[in-house]
Amino acid sequence: MTTRVEPQHQTVSINGLSLHYVDYGAPYADAPAMVILHGLTSAWGTLRRVAEHFAPSYRVIALDQRGHGESEWGPAEGYDTDTYLSDFEQFVDGLGLDRFVMVGQSMGGHHTIAYTARHPERIIAAIANDIPPSLDLGGTDYEAQYPGGRHRLFASTEDWLAPRRESSPLTPDWAHALAVEELLTQVEGGYQPKHDPNAPMKWAPKDLWDEAKTITRPLLFIRGGRSNVLSAQVLQDMDMAIPASRSVTLEKAGHSTYWDMEHEWLSVTSAFLDAHR
Repeated sequence: MTTRVEPQHQTVSINGLSLHYVDYGAPYADAPAMVILHGLTSAWGTLRRVAEHFAPSYRVIALDQRGHGESEWGPAEGYDTDTYLSDFEQFVDGLGLDRFVMVGQSMGGHHTIAYTARHPERIIAAIANDIPPSLDLGGTDYEAQYPGGRHRLFASTEDWLAPRRESSPLTPDWAHALAVEELLTQVEGGYQPKHDPNAPMKWAPKDLWDEAKTITRPLLFIRGGRSNVLSAQVLQDMDMAIPASRSVTLEKAGHSTYWDMEHEWLSVTSAFLDAHR
């Protein structure tokens, strides 16, 4: 996977914000659409290689959700599930997407669960990566990460990368390089992440268990075997509670399974989607 395919960059006004997205275009007439949603503090470009893999088969569209990537930052209290879902609903309606495949990583997977439950008529099949229907966000030391509610200034990209390398030892070097490229911006005196600090500090995910149990569309849950976000027990509970779902654990992967075990991730997801085209 060495050839980079450049999509068309677009912006759209939704709920008073300018949101950025990329569109790889339809590879052939009547190609199904695939919409990709990134995770918290991330951006569409971290899933670039996933998008490029599926671009020959789907019209791949990837959105920078509010407060992330090249999209505008929202109000501090505007980072809850229903607001994100309102953005997404208007986004796909504005693009005229009738039915589509949905792929979400982490927070994007949370939104994938919610949208699939609320709009089964629009979903061909969906993939939610390493996320449970509900999250306990207590105990996060936001002051250490965002002193005074602002981004820290990193003297070099390696200063930013060092703790990521330590916490994600299974992630390959190419993925760390991609994270630097997509998630950092150079400012006077160093580097800062692109996302709004309020996005993680104020994120208010709903408990989606009751909604998830109503899902009727094919939904694949992927778990990283070394992840601290989705446990094996909770994944088993999800399998039992959501009859339409299937799951797989990639044992030698952390939270970013599509990086840590890229070949296996692409094989599993491709087989799942091929079965439901």
